[in-house]
Amino acid sequence: MTTYAPDSDAVAVKLYSCTDVTFGFRQDFVVLYFVKERIKVLKPEGTSAADVKIIYYDPENANDGDRISGIKGSSYNVENGKVVRSKLTGDLKSKERIDKYHSMVKFSIPNVKAGSVIEYEFERQSPYITSISDWYAQCDIPVFFTEYNMEVPEWFNFNTAQQGAFSLVGKREPGNFSTSVGGGLLTCPSTVYHFEGSQLPAAKDDDYVWCVEDYMAKVEHDLRSIEITGAYYKNFQTHWANVDEMLVKDEDFGNYLDMKNPLAAEQADLSLDGLDVKAKTEKLRDLLMSYYRWDDTYGLYAISPKKLQKEVAANNATLNFALMSMLRDAGIQAHPVVLSRRDKGRLPYAHPSVQSLNTTVLAVEENDSTLFFVDAAAKGYPVGSLRPNELVDRGRMIFADREGQWLDLTHISQGAFNSMTTVTVGADGLARGERQGGYHDIYAGHVREIYHDQTDSVAFVQHIASSNNVEIESYEVNNIDDNSTTVTEKISFTRQLETDGEHIYLNPFFFIDEESPFTAETRILPVEFGFPVSERYSYRITLPEGYVVEESPKSIALQMPNSDMIARVKITMKGNDIIISYMFKRTAMIYNFDQYQYLRDFRAKLEAKFKEMVVLKKIAQ
Repeated sequence: MTTYAPDSDAVAVKLYSCTDVTFGFRQDFVVLYFVKERIKVLKPEGTSAADVKIIYYDPENANDGDRISGIKGSSYNVENGKVVRSKLTGDLKSKERIDKYHSMVKFSIPNVKAGSVIEYEFERQSPYITSISDWYAQCDIPVFFTEYNMEVPEWFNFNTAQQGAFSLVGKREPGNFSTSVGGGLLTCPSTVYHFEGSQLPAAKDDDYVWCVEDYMAKVEHDLRSIEITGAYYKNFQTHWANVDEMLVKDEDFGNYLDMKNPLAAEQADLSLDGLDVKAKTEKLRDLLMSYYRWDDTYGLYAISPKKLQKEVAANNATLNFALMSMLRDAGIQAHPVVLSRRDKGRLPYAHPSVQSLNTTVLAVEENDSTLFFVDAAAKGYPVGSLRPNELVDRGRMIFADREGQWLDLTHISQGAFNSMTTVTVGADGLARGERQGGYHDIYAGHVREIYHDQTDSVAFVQHIASSNNVEIESYEVNNIDDNSTTVTEKISFTRQLETDGEHIYLNPFFFIDEESPFTAETRILPVEFGFPVSERYSYRITLPEGYVVEESPKSIALQMPNSDMIARVKITMKGNDIIISYMFKRTAMIYNFDQYQYLRDFRAKLEAKFKEMVVLKKIAQ
């Protein structure tokens, strides 16, 4: 096989995948995972399938973490008409610690190229029977066939469910379970769960999906209890209140709820008189970040103030705990909010787990009934706005003395933009214009990120010019290096319009992205946006003397069925000027696949409108 018929672009295909799950008894019950994979490499880019990484839970200084064993692997190639097998050797395996809670085993199967078949297997033993790993039937390459088997002794009471855009075939059958306990054999009836999937498409990353794993076909389990009649009973139903308690008692989280202010002396010299809570928070955040910097990592847990002062750089959780201590000294109440970033998957209500959390931000009490949010490490984002990756629908606010509280962060702020563009068109077809605009709230942080991602300010201006088909004569920007709520810019530009001697062809929608990203006829996954937006563009275009408007776009109003996305383009003539106003507003963050056709049609109509031309005709003399 040189290509995979259902997906001719596939660089590799998973021919067969099998995960068997069962239970054993060491000093207590453990769960055993046996994994086997077989992959066909179709193109040179697919050889990365030979580099395998297994991440597992392995707390430092603990004897009860997961263990990986029984790793075997081989590649198969046809050489001189014969199948040649190359085995995985010990020198191609390694282990490394990722953080204080996780380790990773890596291995690379040798002699892999386009045309190779790879296979490998391993066993994972875990004492965490309350956290049975979800089984994903899909991955980033197509799957020809996959199966999952789990034998559950009658002592275990599980809830089992599947999710995803593609259904799996599942069944339950009676079985007989046995395990060795103290030299004897413990047996009981069991239930064997079997799930299988065939010809599943690759779960590919998408610009409008934050975490594709949220939508992969998968099976998940929730252990409710273990009961051996007359001998053993344990209730494993966990609630988020239990997770709250675990965090408060954790030395790397709960200890920092009363963290000592690392900049107490410096803060004492800072004047906060007359400022409201947001302004005080902004000033304290600026002070914090003038001494310390973000190390570009997110975290749930913090490092100590002593270590922070020594290393200067830290993850966002540490910086937020430090800011919380500074706010407390200023008489402002703030609380940590734990969450899972959008690109790491949605936080499950039904499966409470510390392991599903990966980031800590702050909720600040503006008054008795109002909160605003801040991530000290989110450089460029105003107080009250978080990064789009942190705008989740499930954040958990943690308190030292009571149960946590769920928060929806999806609409805490929006991105707002407004601009006024004036253009004068010459008889030679040269359009000269000036645009003044303002980026507000999340947009202010977003444009700062784009600006600082460029090599320098010249590259940023060139980026604007090339993406908008203009020549920029001058560019001014204000507040680009701070965290204020607004970035303003002023652009002087020219654009040479198309002419044929009798006509001038003018596209009046300067600085608007006219391409719709939703061109596919159908879509399986939902469309997820970054944040709510509100945009307003105003234009005044002065036409050259001796020309009249022969053709002009018409006004249009568009609206999604739920009115969560609207657009209006209004076009009028006033003397020798064309006056255009364009308003766009979207309040929804996500559109399901059954709304895709409406979304696709909406954006297609906007794209068509923005491509329409004003045709100017020369008046006969």
